[in-house]
Amino acid sequence: MKKIPVFFQKCKCHLLILCYSVYVLFQLVTGVWGMASDSLLRASGKLQAQQLSVEDFQPVNLKEDGNGWRSETPDPQLLYVVDGYVTSLRIEMEFNAPAGELDLYYTQKPGENFDKYRRVWAVQQQDGSYLYTLPRTKIHMLRLDPGSAENLRISFGDIEINQPASVTRYFDISLHGLFCLVLYPALAAAILQYVLQVYPLLLHGKQHGKGSF
Repeated sequence: MKKIPVFFQKCKCHLLILCYSVYVLFQLVTGVWGMASDSLLRASGKLQAQQLSVEDFQPVNLKEDGNGWRSETPDPQLLYVVDGYVTSLRIEMEFNAPAGELDLYYTQKPGENFDKYRRVWAVQQQDGSYLYTLPRTKIHMLRLDPGSAENLRISFGDIEINQPASVTRYFDISLHGLFCLVLYPALAAAILQYVLQVYPLLLHGKQHGKGSF
């Protein structure tokens, strides 16, 4: 049993390097897999870029108002039947007031209800448009919530699905990606270090308890 403390001490010295290495490797594998999967879907004609307009969607709690639209309740929605693959949706929107949450829900089969477990959030791009990145799975219907406020005036511009992704998007080379790179491995290393510190104490207490009988 004397070898156990030495083993734990060696593990603690390399935890941070190990966690960062595993995280970077995971990101590389995920990015390469995403690029390969999208290439195969495009080659088979299942992931084609397509330009849409707001007229292609079914509005719910939204009413045309001059050159734009106005929300009639705090829950305006735009529904669009996909019945195929959609990995991204980019949309141009302008509001006359703070819009609140800009969620995109999706279902994977007919008759399925929208819920919080199948939802993605918008990331505003440099040109002001909003980009939603969806999981690589077959989707039946999309539900875009363009705001969460009543009497909100909304102007819609270009809408595009399955926009070809850049390498930076596959590997998440962004401020958000860099933040995750700094945070997650360090947090995992801290948790593992705590476990490695507590486990020998628990093991020692267990052995001491057995020896007392």
